[in-house]
Amino acid sequence: MLELYEKFNVNKKHTFIGLFKEIKKKFNPKRVIYPGCYVHITPSLIFSDVTYIDSFKKTDKFFENEEVISFIRKNKEYAKETKINFYHQDYYDKLPEKSESFDCVISLYSGFIGQAVKEYIKKGGILVCNDSHGDASMASIDSDYELIGIFKRITDENYSISDNNLDEYLIPKKKIDKNELKKKMKGVDFTKSALGYIFRKK
Repeated sequence: MLELYEKFNVNKKHTFIGLFKEIKKKFNPKRVIYPGCYVHITPSLIFSDVTYIDSFKKTDKFFENEEVISFIRKNKEYAKETKINFYHQDYYDKLPEKSESFDCVISLYSGFIGQAVKEYIKKGGILVCNDSHGDASMASIDSDYELIGIFKRITDENYSISDNNLDEYLIPKKKIDKNELKKKMKGVDFTKSALGYIFRKK
């Protein structure tokens, strides 16, 4: 089943491994949660404790596959034992996790994850997201979040994180309508945009 990861992430040079390395270097989260992950296992190569959530058919079998687990253990960039939890469910459904259990949530191309799992993020924890499905737009109007950084891609192996001139970002060209945003599930137009954003939960 490892070929699914290779097909959708490795072969497309779309693993985000450079981003996760920078996140670890700058924030060093202990527990990471990744809703809407599909078969994107790259976070487990960088972070030792990752909880994945996806409702797509057979994703549970993927995360139980010995070849997949063996690949992670062989290629991980840390000494600790790998810990992986996988929940085969909609990420809006209740999780068997305590509130404020995670230091970091990853939201890439999967909707309003920052809203869906907010209760599980620690105060001071981070939301790493893009605005493909409007998650950054939604976080920008959520008083529980504050923008603390943006990230840029140079290559798949090389990303940069910056906190310079953050007041120039997330300024909408027109007022954000929350209901319209939910309906369209697409990021709004900003006067200045970034590839992705990092928010801190207040």
